[in-house]
Amino acid sequence: MTRSTTIRAMAVVAALGLGLTACSSSHSTAKGGSSSGSSNSSATGKTLIVEDSDATSFTEDFNPFVSGTDFSGSQNANSLVYEPLFQINSLNANEAPIPWLAKSQTWSNGNRTLTLDLQPGAKWSDGQAFTAADVVFTFNLMKQYPAANAGAPIITSASQTDATTAVLNFATPQAANQVAIDQQLIVPQHVWSSLGDPTKAVITKAQAIGTGPFLVDQFSSQKVSYKVNPNYWGTKPAVPEIQFPAIATNDAAQLQLSEGQIDLTGNNIPNVQNVFVAKDPQHNHLYQSTAPYYPATNTVSLWFNQKSPSAPALTDPKVRQAVSAAVDRQTLASQCETDYEAPATSSGGLIASVSAALIPSSLTGDLKPGSDSAQVTELLSGDGYKLVGGKWTKNGQTIKFSVLDPQDYNDYYCDAGDIVSQLNALGFDTTQVTGVQSTAWAQDVAEGKFDATVHWSTGATPFQQLQNELDSTQTAPIGQSATVDFERYSSPAAQQALTTYEGEDPTDSAALQTDLTALQNIVSTEVPAAPLLYGAGWYQYNDADYTGWPDSAHPYMNPNPNSQAYEYIILQLKPTG
Repeated sequence: MTRSTTIRAMAVVAALGLGLTACSSSHSTAKGGSSSGSSNSSATGKTLIVEDSDATSFTEDFNPFVSGTDFSGSQNANSLVYEPLFQINSLNANEAPIPWLAKSQTWSNGNRTLTLDLQPGAKWSDGQAFTAADVVFTFNLMKQYPAANAGAPIITSASQTDATTAVLNFATPQAANQVAIDQQLIVPQHVWSSLGDPTKAVITKAQAIGTGPFLVDQFSSQKVSYKVNPNYWGTKPAVPEIQFPAIATNDAAQLQLSEGQIDLTGNNIPNVQNVFVAKDPQHNHLYQSTAPYYPATNTVSLWFNQKSPSAPALTDPKVRQAVSAAVDRQTLASQCETDYEAPATSSGGLIASVSAALIPSSLTGDLKPGSDSAQVTELLSGDGYKLVGGKWTKNGQTIKFSVLDPQDYNDYYCDAGDIVSQLNALGFDTTQVTGVQSTAWAQDVAEGKFDATVHWSTGATPFQQLQNELDSTQTAPIGQSATVDFERYSSPAAQQALTTYEGEDPTDSAALQTDLTALQNIVSTEVPAAPLLYGAGWYQYNDADYTGWPDSAHPYMNPNPNSQAYEYIILQLKPTG
């Protein structure tokens, strides 16, 4: 089952230790960002074939404010047309935002005001000038229609001081959510001002006007193609055309990929070395040649619903700690994830390989790969539980709960089944929910209709990965859809730690680290979610026609299927020969 991820909702903090007043990056030169276009080169390569996610057919809609039913959102193609203010490499927690439509940014007014210095000379694909008015319009549009906002903080006001300077004002300090602002895709005021509610607009091929390097060329229900935007403000891409074919199943996509008919995809392929790499080892590649093969892009955890009426024992942090101690993470990695996802090693929730420098020594390697029955006994006995009939019991009640995961996510479904078996063997009273498909599961999780579930973390930087587990201001009652904190976890200490972090000077790395450590300690001791694995960023590519792909030796961008990575990666590609 393909589990491609559209990274739209990235309300995240700027990386620790970075000065955010004048961001730059060694990768920005790879873009060749000559705003005058004088250094633009001609496209000389072959058509690039991309299969992002399975689809029996496509719907003509290129709306960056919706996802799922439209073509560009479901296939992560939005930033080929619409661009962000900055690009973010989420594989490196310490890399500065990469200047894009904005050259630099400066916080003032206690981190409540952000001033953006924009690229001069950038144009929309219809030839009109891109200006600060378009940035102001985009953020005002999300203020007017909150449903269009996919994670960026809502402004109180926005203005332009000149054609290349936009000023955004917020009610509270928002430097901690800078990445969400940086990654917001900007739309042209002269097109969108007449469309009304942006979430209800259907954007045709002709209306897909952006600053990006490509234009929609041809649309059909079975294939969509893009061609180079002749008005692109940066260096023209060497890829002259991109095609997205509609491929109905993961098996069909896998076959075409192994036969060299697809250049780029992001699928969970069983036995990937034999069925893909071995077919053409000279050209078929993964992020790295040894297990786990893919970059770690998220933390897969067992989320505990604090408000589930059928699982009252899960409100006890000692019980949640015991569940975490009982899980055999190595078995999950080997039996269910075919070693594509490594066992989690830190109970604080951050990805060890990405954020090692941010994890305190007390939480580095504190999770055992195997089950720890002695710790389970110590925790539960100390919490007043006794083994009665082979089940841990307190006040006549066992530790009873179910684990919900969709059967079409076969790896997660396997994880859930293994967890249930492991827990029952150690005295818990657990069951696995069967017969649920991914669409229904996603709705159930958002509405809090579960006891526990295996789920990935969201967020491009360490702060948001923790914020999205702990921020009770963005959760909702059972039956209503939550934005984050699907576990319905609530803690004054956690909320204060989040608020403190958000109010820090973004250049004060010591203070930020202190706050981040406090948040990790809360996750470790309170266990709103028990880290299980480091989730794979699915990514396969064929370099017969193009070089310049990211890999473990050149980790310049997170290659996991997402809109903004596609733009950045494709702009780095150069034809072979």
